[in-house]
Amino acid sequence: MSQIIQDIQPILACLRQGGIAAIPTETVYGLAGDATNTQAISQIYAIKQRPLDHPLIMHISKDTDIRQYAIDIPDYVDTLIKAFWPGPLTLVLRCNTALINPLVTAGQNTIALRCPQHPLAQEILRNLPFPLVAPSANPFGKVSPTSAQHVQASFPQENLLILDGGRCPIGIESTIVLATNSNGYRILRHGKVDSAHLSTIIPALELPPQTVGTLRVSGNLLTHYQPTKPLFYFTQLTEAISFCNQHPSTYVISAYPLSTFNTDQGVTLPADPKIWAYELYNQLRCADLSKAKHILITLPPEAPDWQGTRERIIKAGRYL
Repeated sequence: MSQIIQDIQPILACLRQGGIAAIPTETVYGLAGDATNTQAISQIYAIKQRPLDHPLIMHISKDTDIRQYAIDIPDYVDTLIKAFWPGPLTLVLRCNTALINPLVTAGQNTIALRCPQHPLAQEILRNLPFPLVAPSANPFGKVSPTSAQHVQASFPQENLLILDGGRCPIGIESTIVLATNSNGYRILRHGKVDSAHLSTIIPALELPPQTVGTLRVSGNLLTHYQPTKPLFYFTQLTEAISFCNQHPSTYVISAYPLSTFNTDQGVTLPADPKIWAYELYNQLRCADLSKAKHILITLPPEAPDWQGTRERIIKAGRYL
């Protein structure tokens, strides 16, 4: 049975012995293991039921020299690291394949690196002689955990230590940036570090998204982050109200008052992208635990600081 603890020492001991443990980051809780240990990495894939062709993000301490793991690093990468690390930015770089376990990269020639900001995550990394892989601590494709209790609910029967670091202050996964091209970068997954932040630090270097790409990264599937109950999203308020009239047993997540939808199941969130990111996964889990049969979300605006939340809602649900 999984166990929530507040002592970091058993977590360190478990990781040193090749085990896995759930740890907090500023984005979501991660299922962590030694990035150099094939058995630990394999165990993470197995527990999450994650496809072996879906690569992992490697987590490093803030004093780590990325040049031991990556090659052919563009000049602008150092600027991004100085601006955003430690923090919720993952950089995809060309990989030093001689030093990286192929299970981490899923056999690709790129490595995804992140330096988490959460003080407990940094303390763990500082006290280990190896980096960690730490995908979200939930079954593959399901709602990510933003509290130790969420992790325990996801893996109630696993013999898993969960380090309680409180609610994750950001609440959605890191921004992923492809930084293999010296002429510029491409955003592969949106998060708190949005396109406006990036362009402020390194102007005029964002490349347009690829309509067809073969690179595999975390969260790039068409469906992901899904609750157990069917989730529907709407851009028009009239459509959302009509849906609720036809489906009265609906949990509503919206910036509009619940009375707008003639329901008392759900939550009204202020029109603040930080609060929506912080609450999204928590509210999806609350909806799954509720008596409602459906979940409805009114989709936030299409603006840079909302991109991460919109992206996850669209992948988690469907539009009627």
